[in-house]
Amino acid sequence: MMSTVLAPISQEPDPQVPLLSEVASVDLQTEVQREIQANLQNAIDLTLNNIADPKLRNISQTILGEMVRFFDWLTRIENNLQKLDTLLESLSLLEVVEFEARSLIDFIETTAMKAAAGNERLREVLDGITYGISHDLRRIFERELVRGVTEHSTPIVYGKILHAHGLLTNCFQQSTITLVQVFNPKFDATSLFNDIESRLQQSLLLCKDLSSLMRFVRLSQANSDPDVLRTVVDRILEFRDGSMHYLMYKDWRGYESLALEVVTAIENNLDAKPLLHRFLCFLEILYGHVKMRAVLADNFPYSGGEP
Repeated sequence: MMSTVLAPISQEPDPQVPLLSEVASVDLQTEVQREIQANLQNAIDLTLNNIADPKLRNISQTILGEMVRFFDWLTRIENNLQKLDTLLESLSLLEVVEFEARSLIDFIETTAMKAAAGNERLREVLDGITYGISHDLRRIFERELVRGVTEHSTPIVYGKILHAHGLLTNCFQQSTITLVQVFNPKFDATSLFNDIESRLQQSLLLCKDLSSLMRFVRLSQANSDPDVLRTVVDRILEFRDGSMHYLMYKDWRGYESLALEVVTAIENNLDAKPLLHRFLCFLEILYGHVKMRAVLADNFPYSGGEP
């Protein structure tokens, strides 16, 4: 296995080297990537043309335009993953994405939310977008310490970049889809990014993990043995750090809030049974919503009987 240690990223830009944004814009794309980009731009154009309110059209255009730029950078990173000698460039691109994403969050919170004051549905979606992006940025750049990853071996750096790319791709896809559907509720989200198979696998994994978590919660309701409760805590945290990201943004807060109450009660030796019941009811609702996803309509192996 390779054990190359990467050198630190230079903090001073080389004037002879094109800006990362310029490099990304001219990077060769695969036919599939070009098709996805065309589908995305077409969906955005159709959505913007259907927004009568100039203020809402302007803020939507700004946000969706930023999403297009994010996908350009993520495409560059995806292509770089085929070549190990571009890992430093990918880390630099991730830093650009982080900076621009935080700027987008600031725009949404200070400008877009005010412009959407009379549209509660839009405000809810914008709030979910800022929460979801902020959540993933913290996970990638703070909890998982991507910035210090150059001190590790090449396989570890590669794995960190691959994981960050997957989280950000899912994050920005979900943000784009939810915003487009505010103005076009009938929009077919499964066809936008040409990744139906990926979404199918994510949804199947989500159902499996939700089903497993519900079984452990039921077990803990019947058996309050400390080892059983400790296992429930572990499973709750595993789901939060894993499959929860395949839920819709609007469900993240609900899960994290209830999960925190349950974990806190168990770790402080309090009576957790009422909280476990509420948590189980919430999980059952989530499970039902996931089963109704269009991508699972024709092949969902968990729909029959008790999960």
